Amino acid sequence: MRMIAGLILAGSVLAGCAATPPASAPEGPKQCDAQAARSLIGSHVGAVDFAAGANVRIVCTTCATTRDYRPDRLNVRFDEATGIIKSVDCG
Repeated sequence: MRMIAGLILAGSVLAGCAATPPASAPEGPKQCDAQAARSLIGSHVGAVDFAAGANVRIVCTTCATTRDYRPDRLNVRFDEATGIIKSVDCG
């Protein structure tokens, strides 16, 4: 009886040491697609529209902005005097 109990205990200990699949790493923020938005350059800022909930920051080229970097956010930068989009970038 002791031998059976010992085998069961040994089996339990070994089962606890079995390799477990690694936990999947949490995905970080996705990179925005500034390349796809380059077609906006030269357009008037009032003529562009983005989907509700889109992670887009529209800001003039000389306006103050927060310094937080968000790789999933598209920045659309326009000339304050003309309203013409001058650049797009991620951050």
